[in-house]
Amino acid sequence: MQLLLSSGCPWWSLLPLLLLFMTGGGDAGLPGPRFVGQIENVTVAAGRNAVLTCTVEHLRGYKVAWVQVETQTILTIHTSVITRNPRVGLSHEGHNVFRLHLKEVTEADRGYYMCQMNTDPMINQQGFLQVVVPPDIDDSAWTGDLVVREGTNVSLECKARGYPPPTVTWRREDPHDPTQHLKVLEGQTLTIGKVSRLHMGAYLCVASNGIQPSVSKRIQLKVQFPPMLWIPNQLEGARRSESVTLQCNTEAFPRSINYWTNHRGEMIAATGTRYETTTKEESYKTYMRLVIHNLTQYDFNTYHCIAKNSLGETDGSIRLYEIEPRPTKEDSKEGSASKEDGEGEVSDGEGGEGGGGGGGTKYNSTALDESINLTTDKRGKMWSNKQSPSKKTGRGPNSWRTGEAMNEVLTEVDLRFREKEYSHSKDSPPGMKTASSYDHSFTSYDSGSAALPSSRSVVGVAVACVAALWRL
Repeated sequence: MQLLLSSGCPWWSLLPLLLLFMTGGGDAGLPGPRFVGQIENVTVAAGRNAVLTCTVEHLRGYKVAWVQVETQTILTIHTSVITRNPRVGLSHEGHNVFRLHLKEVTEADRGYYMCQMNTDPMINQQGFLQVVVPPDIDDSAWTGDLVVREGTNVSLECKARGYPPPTVTWRREDPHDPTQHLKVLEGQTLTIGKVSRLHMGAYLCVASNGIQPSVSKRIQLKVQFPPMLWIPNQLEGARRSESVTLQCNTEAFPRSINYWTNHRGEMIAATGTRYETTTKEESYKTYMRLVIHNLTQYDFNTYHCIAKNSLGETDGSIRLYEIEPRPTKEDSKEGSASKEDGEGEVSDGEGGEGGGGGGGTKYNSTALDESINLTTDKRGKMWSNKQSPSKKTGRGPNSWRTGEAMNEVLTEVDLRFREKEYSHSKDSPPGMKTASSYDHSFTSYDSGSAALPSSRSVVGVAVACVAALWRL
């Protein structure tokens, strides 16, 4: 009686149906009514239609009613809809199958529904209507795009609703990271401590509960920091009339203003055909290039790349130096010719003065001057820092002379001069100083002095002195 009255209908309008439902109409001695099978549970998404089916047999004069258990509301009695809810309907197949129709179900329709017959005692069975709700992200609890300073802590919020309660996962959208689908975090809040520029990018919040479709929202995280730059090569070399490329890479957010200046601080503009500037931007990175064509001597100097944004500025320098030009074919020919001339400048042996020509061994004049030092260190003995070649290949009577043979000749000359001087000293007046003939010395020749006398000239002088002594 309470169920009938809770449907909202006046009790007197339900009196005929109530009497019929309570008295039944079966005949004695026949099998009583019973249910065939169970009412199947139904799962349906919110907004869709649902149907619950109750099958009976041997109903005879008994009646079937549908009741919502949780609210204790009578929905239908036999073939009539009792509730005033326009979304509730009823269909039946004879007196065996009774179907309860619910249109555009809501979460309030979720629960148990009872199919009962007015037997004594009353018999019934129940079926559960599961109303599921696809996930939905609550805009009021969604962080949205964020702009933060580098080094601060940041939390990204993404709350979702639905039934069953959805699971929230986070995934970073990085086109340069092929393993981004493996980096998944769960939870409605994503916290990043001491955020850096490496955290900058798009984060995808995905809510799912097994009911399609899943939903997602994208949060763009932007991290502000002052400009920074690095230079691959701070020293570049190039040749005149060629081209050179200077590189400078910067990082900044907000995006910086980037430009080049020369050593005088003047901005370099990409005008004409002399200078060419290009930039390539990737996220918060910028790659700068300066190309200088047809280099002249004034281009070899210091260049600066500068980056500025609202948080600061920075710069870097590149030094451009000149490389010696590549030798041409004419220079190669002149070099080979000068080499041949140098080989024939100074020669020892028969190719020298009065030697009559011939294929003697050739020496460089500087090396020869450094290697020969004709200084009389001791009386009557001549020495040298480096011994001259012991034998020459030229032709002539003096080609066999060596340094040792020359020293022997000069020693003999010194002895003769000593004897002569001693004899003269006896005849000199007292107090008169005489010069010592054997104290004479031979001045060493260096690279800046006159040409070194040939071996034949030295030997000729020595022989002449010996002949003069014999005449004495």
